Amino acid sequence: MRLPVTIRAMLAAVAAAMLVLLAPAQPASAHARLVNSDPANGATVTTPLTAVTFTFNEMVKQQFSTVVVTGADGVSYSDGTPKSVDKTLTQAVKPLPSGAVKVAWRTVSGDGHPIEGQFTFTNAAPAPTGAVPATSAPAAVASSAQAVVADQASGEAGSNGLLWAVLGGVAVVLALAGGAVWWRRRSTSG
Repeated sequence: MRLPVTIRAMLAAVAAAMLVLLAPAQPASAHARLVNSDPANGATVTTPLTAVTFTFNEMVKQQFSTVVVTGADGVSYSDGTPKSVDKTLTQAVKPLPSGAVKVAWRTVSGDGHPIEGQFTFTNAAPAPTGAVPATSAPAAVASSAQAVVADQASGEAGSNGLLWAVLGGVAVVLALAGGAVWWRRRSTSG
């Protein structure tokens, strides 16, 4: 069974409209990604660290970057705010305690999309002489983590908004095509 020319033309128009609506959304998937970290995930560090460094495949926005370096004692050892130069983000750290260290990071790609991750490493470096333990309270780490989750939720809402806009556009085009077919059939039968 062959479809009438009008219906075939409408289906072709709907397919073309879907391509136009979906094509601009493709470049948005090219977000920055973490290429390397120093120390690496799962590494054992044997010399005292002064900073944790992240290397991305493209530049990230320093003003929206946060890094929380937490020792096994639950205390944050991040020292100041992270600094970004080219594709590298560096977070200074206070003298770290021995044991497992968790690093949670969040930044924003050049296209405005938030990216984040976490990893752990083991600090086996001898404690520096005269080292004073960090005084950041675990509550400060918790509030920082809550801020990261809130920012992530708002970022995801923006991504979902684009999806709903595209789906809404497709629905409108299909409704218009259906209405045109209905109008055409009604005009020819009456």
